[in-house]
Amino acid sequence: MRRRLLCLTALGAAASAALLSPPSQAAVAPKLVFGPNTYAYTTSYGEPSIAIAPAGTVYASTPGESGAVLARSDDKGATWTKLPTAVSTATQAALKGGDSDVVVARDGTVYAADLNVDGITVFRSTDKGAHFPQQAFINSTSDREWLAVTGPHGETVYVVWHEIATGTMLAAVSHDSGKTFGVPEVLYSNAGTAAESAHDGTAIGGVSTDSHGRVFVSYATSRLTTTDTTYGTPPVNTIHLSVREPEGSTWHDYLVNAGADDANYGNFWMSSAVDRGDTVYAVYSGYAHKGQPMHVWLQASTDHGRTWTTPYAVDDVLPGAAGQDLFGWVAGGGKGVAVVSWYHTSASNKDANGIDWTVPVAQVRGLTTGHPSVVWGLASDHSVHHGPICTLGTFCGVLPGSSTDRSLLDFFKVAVAPDGMPAVTWSDNNRIDGQAKTGVGYARQVAGPSAFLSTLPSVVVTPPRTPAAPVPAKPGSTTGSGQLASTGLGAGVPLAALVLITTAVGVRRRSRRELDERRVP
Repeated sequence: MRRRLLCLTALGAAASAALLSPPSQAAVAPKLVFGPNTYAYTTSYGEPSIAIAPAGTVYASTPGESGAVLARSDDKGATWTKLPTAVSTATQAALKGGDSDVVVARDGTVYAADLNVDGITVFRSTDKGAHFPQQAFINSTSDREWLAVTGPHGETVYVVWHEIATGTMLAAVSHDSGKTFGVPEVLYSNAGTAAESAHDGTAIGGVSTDSHGRVFVSYATSRLTTTDTTYGTPPVNTIHLSVREPEGSTWHDYLVNAGADDANYGNFWMSSAVDRGDTVYAVYSGYAHKGQPMHVWLQASTDHGRTWTTPYAVDDVLPGAAGQDLFGWVAGGGKGVAVVSWYHTSASNKDANGIDWTVPVAQVRGLTTGHPSVVWGLASDHSVHHGPICTLGTFCGVLPGSSTDRSLLDFFKVAVAPDGMPAVTWSDNNRIDGQAKTGVGYARQVAGPSAFLSTLPSVVVTPPRTPAAPVPAKPGSTTGSGQLASTGLGAGVPLAALVLITTAVGVRRRSRRELDERRVP
C-alpha cells in the first residue's frame, strides 16, 4: 500500500483564507525541474559520490583506475574537467581502487578516500583537486569507507568503514587536517548490536555532522530472529544510528527502526544527513515485509538521533502503479527539509530483464510534524539503466535466484548546492546522447522551490496513486490514526467556508474526495 498525499486547491477569497489552514490553499503542485543531463566522465562510472564546495564547485568521484577517480565542474555541472586519479603511494596499499568518497571543507579544501582492502588512503588537495600531495594511510582490512569533515579549513576529518575480518564497524579521526589518524574506534556500544553483528554481519552507511560537531553514522544489522532467506542469507533488517558527541571519543548507538523478521532493508547502503535546523535524517531502501514492494524510507530525529519518527515511504509521491525503489540517499536542506534521491522502476520485479530505471529527487518538508509535504522531479531525462539491478553486492549472480547485473554497483548521492538547488550524480549505462553509452550522470535543479525554504507559500503535493485500504497504525506512530491529515481542521470548517464563498461571490467549487493514505510499518 502507498501513502496518500492530497493535491489541495486554493481559495481566492479573503474569507476562505481566514477559515482554512495554509496547507489547503495550493492549486498547482510546483515540480522540481532539472537541467540537461551532463557527464563527469565515461568510464569507472559505478558508485558516484558528489560534493559541492561553498563557492559552488562540484566534485564527483568513483572507484577505479587503481585509485579514486575524480572530476570537477566550475560551472554548476554544465562542463566537467577530468582530474588526475588520486592513487595511494603507501607500500601497504596492495589492492587499490576498491571504493571512493569525496568531501569538501568550508574553505574549499578537497578530501578524497580510496579503499585498498588492506587499508584506506585519505588524500587532501588545496588546489581544487589538481594535486593531492598529502596522503595518510589507515591500516585495517576494510570495506566501504565514508568521509566527513568539520572545521573552517577541514581541521577534523572522520573516516568510517566496515572491517572485513570481524564485521566490526570502525571510525578513525584526524585533528590535523588528515595528516594523521588516531586509533580506530568501535562505532557501537549496544550489546544487542554486537550480538547481531557477530551473528549475521552489518552494513555501514554514510557519515554526517551537525552544527555543534556531533557525528552521525547510520548502519544496519540482521535480526537474530530473521525469517527472510530469499537469497539464502539473512538480509539486514534493523536500522541504527551511532552518535559521537562533540569532543567525545566514544560512540552511542540508537535504534531507528527495529524492523520485522521478514523485512529486508539492504537495498543498498543506509544514508544520514542533517538539515540547517540540526534535524537528523536516516534513509534506507527495501521492503518492510516479504512480498511487499521495495520503498525508500525516510525517518527524522529532532533530539540528535535518540528518538525517531515512523518510517515514511518517500517514493509514494510518484504517480502511477507501485514499482520498485532502490539506492536511496539523503541530503539536508533548510530547517525541516530533507532531499532524497533514488532509482525507480515501474516494474513489479527489480530483477526482471528489459525494465527501465529513472532517477527521481524529492524535497520532503515537515516530516517531524506528522504532516509531511513532498515536491519532486526527475533528474534523469532518460532511462539510465535497462535491465535488472542486483542488490546483493559481491554475491550478485552467486546466491540462488539473484541477478548477475551489478553494473551500477551499490549507491549514488545527492547534495544541495549553496544556492539551495539539489544536484545529483548517478551511474548511467543507457545514455541516449549519441556518445559513450556509460558515464557518471549529473543533473541540477533549475526550477522549483529551493531546498533551503523551510515552508512553501502553499503546501503542494503531486497526484497520488490508486488508493489502498488503510490499516491501523502501530502504537507509538506519529499520527494516531496511521494516516496523514489533509488539513488541521475539522470537517465543518471547510464546509462553512464553502457555503460562505458560494453565497457571497457565487463561486462554484468542485469538492475533492480525500484519498486514503497508506500505513507506515
